[in-house]
Amino acid sequence: MNNTITTTNRTNNLIQVRVPAGLKERTSKLFESLGTSTSDVIRMMLIKADETKSIPFQVRTGAYPITANERIEEIKATFALEGMPLSEQNIQDLIDIELAKTTTEEVRQRILKEIKEEQEKA
Repeated sequence: MNNTITTTNRTNNLIQVRVPAGLKERTSKLFESLGTSTSDVIRMMLIKADETKSIPFQVRTGAYPITANERIEEIKATFALEGMPLSEQNIQDLIDIELAKTTTEEVRQRILKEIKEEQEKA
């Protein structure tokens, strides 16, 4: 019986990607909160693509079926039906998210801070 273990010499290749300003920082924070890293997520995506022989998420051509303004109007109408009309700040937040000027998590944190401050005043 042969107890020799043979390993292959693996080399790693470097991939460099250019992304819009702020995107790397925002996603790095997200991945860190999920217990992983940007490199690990990219590695997972490449492994899944190799396993499935496909892009491991939905890819669409063209724009969204509705415009950003139509999405915002739909959100406003939904909240209004629930008796919770959106403030001008809420609407501006939606616009900023659409334009990638902020993230939903950043807006959420700001709103939570505002609620906490209001509760402390009461």
